[in-house]
Amino acid sequence: MGRPVGSPPLSASFAAAARAIAHRLSGGQGAAVPRTPAVADLVYRGTRYWGLAQVRCGRLAQQKPDPEILALLAIAWAAIDQMLRESYVVVDEAVAAAKELTRAAGRSDIAAKKVAGFVNALLRASLSDPVASAKDREQPIARWNAPAWWIERVYADHKDGAEAILDALITRAPLTVRLCEPYLEFQQFINALNDKGLAGYSVGRNAVAIEPAVPVTEIPGFSQGWASVQDSAAQLVIDPVQEFCRRLGRPPKILDACAAPGGKTFAIAQSVQAEIWAADVSPARLKRMRDDWARILPTAQSSLQFVLLDVLDESGWSKQPGLDAHFDLILLDAPCTGSGIARRQPEIPWRRDPAGLKAVVDTQRRMLDTLWRRLLPGGELIFVTCSVFAAEGEAQESAFLGRTPDARPLPSPGRLLPVTNAECGNDQDGFFYARFQKQKHDGPDAGDAHHRHADAGLGRAR
Repeated sequence: MGRPVGSPPLSASFAAAARAIAHRLSGGQGAAVPRTPAVADLVYRGTRYWGLAQVRCGRLAQQKPDPEILALLAIAWAAIDQMLRESYVVVDEAVAAAKELTRAAGRSDIAAKKVAGFVNALLRASLSDPVASAKDREQPIARWNAPAWWIERVYADHKDGAEAILDALITRAPLTVRLCEPYLEFQQFINALNDKGLAGYSVGRNAVAIEPAVPVTEIPGFSQGWASVQDSAAQLVIDPVQEFCRRLGRPPKILDACAAPGGKTFAIAQSVQAEIWAADVSPARLKRMRDDWARILPTAQSSLQFVLLDVLDESGWSKQPGLDAHFDLILLDAPCTGSGIARRQPEIPWRRDPAGLKAVVDTQRRMLDTLWRRLLPGGELIFVTCSVFAAEGEAQESAFLGRTPDARPLPSPGRLLPVTNAECGNDQDGFFYARFQKQKHDGPDAGDAHHRHADAGLGRAR
């Protein structure tokens, strides 16, 4: 099959994608690599083969190649396995891309030919021995596209359920949206999808998985704020907030402490009447959220204030008008490893390490303690992470209850494991929810009473 007139050669797309993968996974310096849709697709495919490329190069090569060449090999092996082109075409274009990458790095033509020969030899060796190549894919690092420590952590946390979790995290997730009722109802949305030649599957009360994925501008109702991109597990934040509002009996003052990019903030704003403060430490992310709020605003029930704030910077609170008071409800969608969304971002396991996990757990701990002091008695704090690691979920919840005498656990979605089966109505990323109510100190036995409540609460199915 020839390429369309005016389109770049496949080798150029291979080279651009290899640069992008190396930049993301191997500490590449400088600006991010510009990408066309075709290059973005190759980046996704190649990143999912990063583990296989390491295993296979370990078998076939005496030393590990430079990151860009390793990324190029990952892209080529993905293209061969997924039959994007005939194998010989992929090999030829990858060899040409290897020359381009080497010359662009300022190396000589002799070096470019040597690297191209290396790529050619490895690709042809893998094709000539399909049995050995199949065994490469059985290695855990290749099978689950993650470093050994990551895989071991999932096994330690989930025991017999580990393989199902790891398998789910390497599947390609659908595009999932949240419908804003009553502006857009399920059947109306499905009919609009069908008119565009798309399929939609219900994966939650207002969650619909779209296949195949399309640009957001093609999602029916997106521009009007009637539909927003959001995983079905992330949408579960709505129920506890609605329950709290009903119990309170008035519009609450809510803080979303790590709000950007805004999915949960907007879901809450469209579901309840409240005064919401959306805080984030990143000016760029907060600006994008503010820009998207214009799309949501006509359908919102709540008011929304945007605040540039590092919640761990005590001095920052006093500099923001309105933040000197306490809140009825605080949402902490905490910084985390993102281990529960690796099916959407396959680079995540390779960008994390045990030291990083330890650091983010400590950040979560400090955020919980800081925000708890900003919560009114009787108020609630909802803690959320998109992680499958117990350290960022069950262990964090237990530790918080252990050191916080006036915290009482409340029913919440709890541990949500990643599942990819949209056609059967079950699709979600990996998440963890915990919910705490702030109690008044009633006397010297309040701490003992708290622990009795905590033990009972942790034993309930959520």
